[in-house]
Amino acid sequence: MKHNSHYFKKPEYCGRILTEKYSKALKKRVSECIAAFRAFEEIGDLSIPYISAWHEDKNVIWYEFAARGFTDLMGCDISSLAGVFRNSILDRRIYRYPEGETGIQKEVLSREGLEGARKQLRENGKEHGIVEAVYKISLGENIHCWLKDSAVVETYKKDNVCLSIGCLTVVSKEMESEEKCENLIVELKNALAKVKTLSGLLPVCSHCKKIRDDKGYWNQLETYILEHSDAEVSNSICEECAKEHFRTPHPDLGKPWNVITRKPDK
Repeated sequence: MKHNSHYFKKPEYCGRILTEKYSKALKKRVSECIAAFRAFEEIGDLSIPYISAWHEDKNVIWYEFAARGFTDLMGCDISSLAGVFRNSILDRRIYRYPEGETGIQKEVLSREGLEGARKQLRENGKEHGIVEAVYKISLGENIHCWLKDSAVVETYKKDNVCLSIGCLTVVSKEMESEEKCENLIVELKNALAKVKTLSGLLPVCSHCKKIRDDKGYWNQLETYILEHSDAEVSNSICEECAKEHFRTPHPDLGKPWNVITRKPDK
């Protein structure tokens, strides 16, 4: 498609670049991208293409183009899309794959943290020329959606303008599964932190039945169990010991004893 002085414009165009004083190179680039994205949009809704722009010295962003799926999802028109989308973001997630490491590093910025880091994030996008992130957005009360953003960033110094040309993909099912796994791991860690078990070989004195700990000290059986497990110990007197050590039945025979007070529980 050849573009000369007649740039791509339609009544629904709500951007700035094609109608204001910008360079021919920038207008041509935006015009060609809009034409390509409109053709792509007619294929289906596998992804949501967009073109956003901002001035390098101003904290203002706008959309030169946004597929209908984007505006329908956010429930607004393209002229207010930037503000509505920004206010709907709950967090922003970036996944990194460090060289030489098997794990994945995830960086999460909350809405508050994102507000303070927008300028730096745009600078990073300019430096690397690419943006990849996942946004968790709110679509209403208790309604969430996840959008994966993949874009290239182009800088036009003559116009003092940056373009972000990219596509959004709905990844709600994948991210919901990830959150469920993360919550399950947290629950398991909390459960394990509350569980104490005795394992291994315990050195027990054959006469007094004391147990030797890792530091070499001998401890009463009850003390050792209380310190190394969540079990509660209650002492009593069995019938055989009562007969052997007491001529008459002991008044506390069969009653549970308190380990700490060394007296029978009432």
